[in-house]
Amino acid sequence: MRPNRRLFVLVMLTLMASVSFAIPTHLMAGTPSRPTAVAIVDIPSIAGRWSGILYGRPGGARGRDWVEVALHADGTYTLASARMIGVFNRSGTFRLADGKLVSEGENTRLVLTFVPGGGKRFLRAESTMASGQSLQADLYPAP
Repeated sequence: MRPNRRLFVLVMLTLMASVSFAIPTHLMAGTPSRPTAVAIVDIPSIAGRWSGILYGRPGGARGRDWVEVALHADGTYTLASARMIGVFNRSGTFRLADGKLVSEGENTRLVLTFVPGGGKRFLRAESTMASGQSLQADLYPAP
């Protein structure tokens, strides 16, 4: 290797090493904010179509299980999840309990909490299957 090229490689390696130490330190300096849920006062205030990615399904791959909830002002809803193996549909009724929407069926319990999120409002859906398995999705207003 020529002397100029060695010097160039040494300088580049030094710069890359200093950047790799500086970036994590800078990122660790800030404290990440956690979204805070607020109580849902009435169902009509959040009625509409909400959609997002479903997490926690066994064998599920990130970005492959899309879920959409149509929430009506009277508390009824329809839920559809598009999966690689087909479509899952469910419907039911939510009731308001402790500022959350709750739907309990034979095999699942579904709870929705509302996070206003400074312009990026969403519903956090958390479900527990009869088997004890947990599923979660952050649902954003659907266009």
